[in-house]
Amino acid sequence: MNVHLSDLYLLFRALIFFALSLVAIRIMGKRTIAQLSPFDLITLIIIGAAVAIPMEDEKIPFIHGFIPLASITIINYLLHLLILKNRKIENFLQGTPSVLVENGEVIVKNLRKERVTLADLAVLLREKNVRNINQVQEATLEPNGRLSVVLKEVEEPVTRKDLGLTPSGGLFPVLVIENGEVVYDNLAKSRISVAQLVTEIQKRGVERLQDVARATLDETGNLTVCKKGEKITRT
Repeated sequence: MNVHLSDLYLLFRALIFFALSLVAIRIMGKRTIAQLSPFDLITLIIIGAAVAIPMEDEKIPFIHGFIPLASITIINYLLHLLILKNRKIENFLQGTPSVLVENGEVIVKNLRKERVTLADLAVLLREKNVRNINQVQEATLEPNGRLSVVLKEVEEPVTRKDLGLTPSGGLFPVLVIENGEVVYDNLAKSRISVAQLVTEIQKRGVERLQDVARATLDETGNLTVCKKGEKITRT
């Protein structure tokens, strides 16, 4: 197999542009893809476009790829310095949070503004282990597209501290109630008595164990209770 100098040159250019792109992304800061704002995402797209063609075409001078890459990186860095110092610039470039649910009520106006459907909202809430919108004190759509949820105080998960227990190294989360019946083996592993379990469930507004579809206790002692027939209330 013959390897031409032009092929080696293209490989060399590709490696150089890859290294420069990596440096540019590192300068942007340690953020994951899920944390990128629209501003950062556009910057990444431009960087990709700026280096793609020069990497493939040796007829294009190296400097024609380097200048756009360096310029975009410097502009991004300077704008982030401005963002740190000026709230208005931050809101303009990064976007602002939008409250979608407040005190258990869906704010339809903000849903439409953010182009989020009720089905989308239900999915985002389920990802946060929220199955009833009435549990939510406030749900905010962040600029990066993630949903931040604050539960009402009465809906906050019960911790081992609330139960007067010390953390243990057992296997968690464990199922302690399923379809209204106590899973005694798992309850014993959790070091919680039936009386304690019933007390904590009643504090959450559930009078009978038979009304509980599922209850689990995780490794931090958080008790999660799902009542039978619970579903997202759509407004």
